[in-house]
Amino acid sequence: MRMSLVRSIRRPLGTALRCLRSADERQDLIWELRRRGRGEPVLPGPGIERVLVVCYGNICRSPFAERLLARACAGLVVRSAGFEAGDGDPAQPDAIRVAAEFGIDLSDHRARRMRREDVDWADLIIGMTGRHHAMLRVRWPDRTDRLRLLGDFLLRPPYALEDPWGCPPEIFRAVYRRIEQATAGLAGRIQERGRAAS
Repeated sequence: MRMSLVRSIRRPLGTALRCLRSADERQDLIWELRRRGRGEPVLPGPGIERVLVVCYGNICRSPFAERLLARACAGLVVRSAGFEAGDGDPAQPDAIRVAAEFGIDLSDHRARRMRREDVDWADLIIGMTGRHHAMLRVRWPDRTDRLRLLGDFLLRPPYALEDPWGCPPEIFRAVYRRIEQATAGLAGRIQERGRAAS
């Protein structure tokens, strides 16, 4: 009994201490709490025709979400990029293998570093974690109205879509399953918006 009480205190305390040490983890925690309090965000603008999906390296999460969203929403133009992507890098090998299990081919994907012209081009910019939201706010504060996080369209927390880079295939599968669910939620909102406008 006493040991389970100690464990129940240690777990949240450990999470809180990690968040105090890391600015990235603090940003993720702040966004998670904000999303839980505010609910699902409203999509920006009157119409969405161009979507930019971003993550850190553009070799795991964002290319997978890009292709899922393009498949779900015919007529939508979707691109992906990374904050620190190496231009021309291929998708990570486990990303290619696991994406194929979801019917997505990433074998021809080449990473792109996110640029100002990408931000100006997009009607909607989709990040993966609270730190992505914070990075975009710092780099392009005039475009935060177009920014949302993909995990915001999940039905239940946690809402952050963590980076599976360097993790075993079962972690990729778990993250990709959540990306698939979040993308379906986002696609549904975009389609509802399109139907309401026509």
